[in-house]
Amino acid sequence: MNRRKYLVVSGLVAASTGGCTAVNRETHLTAGKIIEHGKSAVLPFRDDGEDILRLQIDKQYTGDEKRDYYPFFISTLQPDGHQLDSLRLKFRSPPHSSGFSPAGIALREDGDANKATLSQDGDDPSTTVIDLPDTTDIGQASVVIHLLFAGHHAESPQQLWMNAEAELSSDSLLGTDYSATGDFTLEFP
Repeated sequence: MNRRKYLVVSGLVAASTGGCTAVNRETHLTAGKIIEHGKSAVLPFRDDGEDILRLQIDKQYTGDEKRDYYPFFISTLQPDGHQLDSLRLKFRSPPHSSGFSPAGIALREDGDANKATLSQDGDDPSTTVIDLPDTTDIGQASVVIHLLFAGHHAESPQQLWMNAEAELSSDSLLGTDYSATGDFTLEFP
């Protein structure tokens, strides 16, 4: 082995990658068409046909009768090699535009509630925000958030607009980081 050549080449490699915190490229994803199945719905985010993030919403009640509260949960699923870094969920009741009463959303204490904050949007008080600004300690596991939606007996079915914003990073040095946004409307019951 020619040590001088090896040292020069390894020095160039170290110089070209030293101090780099991210060689990854970032890609913005928008949600695909929502997939509904019974009391579950999935909001998929894909890159070239590959699932990058799936937001799953599961309604946790039986029957179609009106209730005071509708329990549901939201969970994330991302493939191996990608980690969810942050998640922000925004909710708004009809008419789904600013200037009206905030959505009646309550954060239940199970799941990853200890990582979340619940607040009103400062720019739009009719929007309820659940923010998980740092989920990196969860790693590649799913984030699960249990919620309650306050029912309005005058409306049937009741609608809830939801917007999701997520940041994901790749475990690979040359992988792709993602930002993802999407929204849809849920109906209760």
